[in-house]
Amino acid sequence: MEIIIVDNDSAEEKTFSYFEQLRQRGVRIVPAPGRFNFSRINNLAVAQASGEIICLINNDVEALHDGWLEEMLSHLLQPEVGAVGAKLMWPNGMVQHGGVLLGVGHVAGHFGNLLSEHDAGDHARNQVSMQVSAVTAACLMLRKADFEAVGGFDEHAFPVAFNDVDLCLKLRATGKQIIWCAQARLLHAESVSRGSEDTPQKRQRAQREIDQLRQRWGHVLLQDPAYHPSLNLDAHGHAFSGLAIPPRPRLPRLPVIDKMAGGSQDRLPPEM
Repeated sequence: MEIIIVDNDSAEEKTFSYFEQLRQRGVRIVPAPGRFNFSRINNLAVAQASGEIICLINNDVEALHDGWLEEMLSHLLQPEVGAVGAKLMWPNGMVQHGGVLLGVGHVAGHFGNLLSEHDAGDHARNQVSMQVSAVTAACLMLRKADFEAVGGFDEHAFPVAFNDVDLCLKLRATGKQIIWCAQARLLHAESVSRGSEDTPQKRQRAQREIDQLRQRWGHVLLQDPAYHPSLNLDAHGHAFSGLAIPPRPRLPRLPVIDKMAGGSQDRLPPEM
């Protein structure tokens, strides 16, 4: 196993001391100075990696049990799978990420935010690994070859947010499946190091990323095949919290999605 840390302008002395300890244990520290750009940082990490399989992990993620990596790998080793995401928990025990739901607020959001770790959820989906449209890159496993084949993360359109959604949709456009692994549980203190969108500059950048996602994938955002078209996509609500009035069109599920805006609707295999 090869461990690579990409350092984006760390400043605290205790961090450098920790890095030195890690170097002595064979961990590589790769500098990535400059403005924070999640896509650029992870593209650099993947380019530096020598292995065939990549697992991207944020610095605010902590494993909660042994075997989580093997659980994710067991799904990725299926040839039709393009990426695998984990079940991420808030520090208070509530679910932070149960897969990505397309179309929330005409963008995307997370499944499961009203659930605790052991809740069943709708049709027990909080406890069952399944195919979804996208997963978060806070803990994401995929093949290096697949990552490179779709161009990796888009550093220009999505420097901070929605880069993972864009990546997963690009993978699905090649015919690959995206799996959310309920048996890989990790804690994610989201944005604890980067901070929230609390300045005009950050909010403007976030809106640009929303606009980019809508422009590129607007033809599929409201047709998530992992979510019933009769259920709501209220930007201020949560998945399964109400009905869509009127319901969205019901479409057949086919293996791939169209990469071009205005093309065919978003579809997945019937056996999902």
